[in-house]
Amino acid sequence: MKFGLFGGAQAVPGEVVTEAALGYHEYGEYIQLAERLGYTSAWLVEHHFTGFSQLSATLNYISYLSGITSKIRLGSAVVVVPWHNPILLAEQIATIDQLSKGRYDFGIGRGYRANEFHGFGMEMADAQEIFEESVMLLKRSFTETERWSYKSDRWTFNDIIVEPPVVQKPYPPMWIGAASENSIRGLARNGFNLLLAQVPTFETIGESISIYRDELDKMGEEFDPSRVAVTRGLMVANNDNERAEAHVLRGKFLTEVQVLATDPRFQSKTFVPAERHKNRGDPTEVSEAGAIIGKADEMIERCERLYDLGVRNVLLHDLSGSSEALQQFAEEVMPHFAGRADDTAQAAE
Repeated sequence: MKFGLFGGAQAVPGEVVTEAALGYHEYGEYIQLAERLGYTSAWLVEHHFTGFSQLSATLNYISYLSGITSKIRLGSAVVVVPWHNPILLAEQIATIDQLSKGRYDFGIGRGYRANEFHGFGMEMADAQEIFEESVMLLKRSFTETERWSYKSDRWTFNDIIVEPPVVQKPYPPMWIGAASENSIRGLARNGFNLLLAQVPTFETIGESISIYRDELDKMGEEFDPSRVAVTRGLMVANNDNERAEAHVLRGKFLTEVQVLATDPRFQSKTFVPAERHKNRGDPTEVSEAGAIIGKADEMIERCERLYDLGVRNVLLHDLSGSSEALQQFAEEVMPHFAGRADDTAQAAE
């Protein structure tokens, strides 16, 4: 079982409760520590216009991280493709793949926050169409070896060739965040890896993985657990007081994100969970139903539940930004899952 990190730096650390509450340089040191402790990946968010300083220029920051680390994989979770020129985006991704020496994971999505679409003057209803066309252009950009042209109602590109070439062939692993059954089945059919969010319960995570596996089975493809990553809140709490404080911190974050995501026309299945998600609306109950929380024995038990569902790649989101919590999890939880024979074929059956 592999453990990575999820989150991002905060330009004004400590002013508002969000992410790890660490500045741009401090968060880099946090990732360096994670690398030394044996965490295998770090995934960075991309968000805009929040008012509480979430990371926005994610690819720039990942380029920085690639220069101060040497082996931890670096991922975007996620680049919201409809907001970017796909050819300029392809050039940036290829550059990061070069700088990181092939350590980049290309997480992408169509977006879910109403305030961001409003800020960019875009309709959420157009996002899927833009996303699909842009992904096609991204793949073509990574694989074409001769100049090419393209014209549609949205984009025109004449005699282009994207440089530099990517290190990972045919292109960096492409991951998509999804929640609904249709989305999960669609990304499986199109060969994408699956990113699952931190809010849904353990039971819902199991259902989502089963849907992904089922679609792969229909295609005659074997399920590879390395193609699924599950984000979970990390709330190290060694006593009741620490547990209560962790709930206050994460509750504020979840509430603020829900407000940004909510639109009466388009409710996000990620941060405004579907009816099948239990305990919606109460941040404390949401965390108790899905986070990695507590002392070592409870955190191990919760990771075991994920393991039994077929999860082999967990991304931990610790809003405290605590180096002590990072080290405690690495020393007391991670060794429990090291070197274990992989019995994924029996998991989630």
